Amino acid sequence: MLFPVLLAIQGTVGAVYCVVISSLGLLSGPLCDTGSGNYTYPFRNYSLDNSYLLNQPTWATCQEPEHIVLWNVVLFSIQLGIGVVEAVLCLSQVVSGLCDIFCGTCVRKGQG
Repeated sequence: MLFPVLLAIQGTVGAVYCVVISSLGLLSGPLCDTGSGNYTYPFRNYSLDNSYLLNQPTWATCQEPEHIVLWNVVLFSIQLGIGVVEAVLCLSQVVSGLCDIFCGTCVRKGQG
């Protein structure tokens, strides 16, 4: 009975890791060429108040590869959403398994 709970805990940890990495990917922005021939993170020093995510005209800063900012935003947003859903489902599985371990035996004893 403990093995499924351990697997659900491992799934929850993986989901939280996915959420953290996706959030950091969204915050720092893509690695791109700004026209100087050097690949940098041009949006890394932006604050949350002045985020490139809400200021679409600044996306033109990245010239190569084409549409890299849109790709970055879509990819990490999808991963963030899936990670949150996975974390909620795995956490509910952990709670359900722990309730079954601790309360299930009491209910079964009372029925017998």
